[in-house]
Amino acid sequence: MTSHASKKPTRTRGRAVCVVVAALLVLAPVALAGVGDYTCSDPSKVYYGNSRLFQRPAGIDCDRVYDRISEYKEIVRRGLTAKDPQYHLLMKKATVRFSEAVKKMAKGNNHDLVAHTGSIRKAKKSARDVPDRTQDVIQKLD
Repeated sequence: MTSHASKKPTRTRGRAVCVVVAALLVLAPVALAGVGDYTCSDPSKVYYGNSRLFQRPAGIDCDRVYDRISEYKEIVRRGLTAKDPQYHLLMKKATVRFSEAVKKMAKGNNHDLVAHTGSIRKAKKSARDVPDRTQDVIQKLD
């Protein structure tokens, strides 16, 4: 009976170690996110990536990008509003083009986050300035 009783605590300790290791693996990225070189001041202005887990951000001016999208130009030219059925069709096409161009630029330049210019701040003085990639996104529209 003594040998059987001694196995039970070892098995329990083994399970406890597995639970602790699993918790560390799950929580490590979250803990590391707080010590990054950058912070995102407005997650609603993130166009690509995760605002909590990023290391290589880029900024863009979405207004300048949309101004170059033909479907958006059509909305402006015709004076369409959200009450017009054509507005929604054209805006959906414009948004898809915008998103695809942002994604292509991010992958091509190895950025894991793209947000509106000014939404990313340096958390450390040693961090590099956040590059403005607006023109790169515009080039990806074609």
